[in-house]
Order: sequence, then structure tokens, then C-alpha cells
Amino acid sequence: MRFTHRLRRWLRFAVMICLMFPFGLNAQTIDDLIFLTEQYPPYNFLEDGEVRGISVDLLMLILEHTKSKQTRNDIQLGPWARGYRTVLNRPNTCLFSMTRTDARDPLFKWVGPIILTRIALIAKKDRAITIQAIKDVVPYKIGVVIDDIGEQQLQETGLPLTVERLAGVDVTRRSLKKLQAGRIDLWAYEEFVAKFAMETYGFDPDKYETVYTLAEGELYYACHKETPSIVIHQLQQAIDDLKALGKLKKIVNSYLK
Repeated sequence: MRFTHRLRRWLRFAVMICLMFPFGLNAQTIDDLIFLTEQYPPYNFLEDGEVRGISVDLLMLILEHTKSKQTRNDIQLGPWARGYRTVLNRPNTCLFSMTRTDARDPLFKWVGPIILTRIALIAKKDRAITIQAIKDVVPYKIGVVIDDIGEQQLQETGLPLTVERLAGVDVTRRSLKKLQAGRIDLWAYEEFVAKFAMETYGFDPDKYETVYTLAEGELYYACHKETPSIVIHQLQQAIDDLKALGKLKKIVNSYLK
């Protein structure tokens, strides 16, 4: 009897919790979300202790538009691979800026698009490397950022690209150093971000060239796949409204002068 009484009390408590929190661990509002990003200028980057960039500034307007209490200081910046694994596995997280692809599409819920993007193979001009078809990359060693769209696009080709041929790192600057030193032949990365990174880290962009385009697409905010649709809808409506008002175009023009 005592056990039955305790069981009934536990069940009543469980029902009460379910009524109070019907979505379990899922976000109830935009304020429940954790926004993650990486060093990926000019879209998102850290400068003078502040996270900024096209996607960051747009997110700030989205949060203001939706009356969210979150600020720029709430954005968490770290390596791409860590952020990618986090948003795959942890509810209430969103990662940006992410290229939307067919392979990634079912893994997340998407808000955007933010801007067009182009993934390229970049080489030193003095190497005079010519890539006419994707199969031509096989003899070369290619630098990639782990879990970045460049690495994923190469893996999806089905070509025999071994670990020795794909040199994965967790931050952009390491790939640049390897490319400059000749430890990799090609670098698979977003074309404009690569140029921006070269200028930021003191590399001369005129010494490098795009030798092949891997993919063209669009950048988005990617949220954990169990994020409630109502929260995603609020974010999407905000970005649509801001685009209609010309505010996204104004942000883009301020960075891409």
C-alpha cells in the first residue's frame, strides 16, 4: 500500500511537470536559444573583443525585431567543428553561418537565406595548378577545415581522398599557413572569406587564385532539428521583414565595400 501511494504521488508529480513544460528540453522562445558561430569574416568574426560581421549584425536586428532580450555578448564563438557537433546533438542551439546543402538539409531547421556563397579550391599562383574537372584534384593535397562545407563537398565526390590527401584543421589560419608553406597544394574554402582572411592575417591575396569552384549556395542560420516550428517561424518572419525594409542590403554594403 505504501509503495502504491508513493507511485500515485510520483505519477501526479510527473503529469504536473509535463503540463508545465510541454516541450521538454526544447526552446519555448527565441530567448531560450543559444547562438554559436566561428571566425568566418566578413560574415561572423571577433574584432576588438566584440563579435560582429554580416550575419551577426543581421542577427542583432532579428533579435531586436522579435523583442528578444539576447545581446551580442550572448553569442558564443568557437571552432566550427565543435559548433557543428553541438548543434547536431544539443537542443536549443543554432549555428551560423552555414551553407545549406542537400546532405545537410534534413539535419537542421533553417532560417534564411542570408547571402550567396561560393566554395572554391584556392592555390598559389606560382604553382600554376589547373583543375578542369573534380577528378583532377586526386593527386593533390587539399587543406580543409573539419566539418566545413569545403571538406564535405570533397567527401561527397566519392573520389579516393584519403586522410593524407585531406589535411583537416580546426581554424582557418592554419590552412593558410600550410598553403603558403607548400604543405598543401589546394585549399577548399569559401572564396570571399578566404580573401578576407588573407588580408586579416597578412597574406597577399594577389599571390593566390581560385582554380576550381566546388559549389555555390546560400548561407543560413542552422538550428537543432527539434527546435519548435513556432520559434523558427518567428526568426524567419523577422529576417523576411528586415530584407523587405532593405536593412540586410545595408549591412552587406557596409562590409563588402
